Amino acid sequence: MPLKKRKPGLIVKKAEKRLKGMKRIDSNYKSVIDYGGPDNPLSSKDIKAHIDKCIELNFKYNEALRIANERASMLKEAELLLSDMYSRILPGCVSKFGSDAPEIKILGGTRKSERKKSKRKHICNNKINL
Repeated sequence: MPLKKRKPGLIVKKAEKRLKGMKRIDSNYKSVIDYGGPDNPLSSKDIKAHIDKCIELNFKYNEALRIANERASMLKEAELLLSDMYSRILPGCVSKFGSDAPEIKILGGTRKSERKKSKRKHICNNKINL
């Protein structure tokens, strides 16, 4: 299941709306108004820079998800191929060496001669005569 991409958060949209208002006020006063102070700048330029940073980080996040989804798909495909190869090894060994060869045991299988013989349970229907 692919990972879910993110859209820019609601705060980014709200900040963009507020930025438009700040730019309108700046144009009315014909200068950039700082709503903070020297220690905490809050001008339209600062807000615009932070909005751009959020949008860029969101883009990079989604790009990383895209790459992760591609790699996950490649990994799943490689594991399916490995699973197919794994399941064909033992029958291939049987066809090369026989079903009772020691190579079967080396590959983790059970040799035919070492398989447990199944015993059927017989139910006796003895009638009791009285």
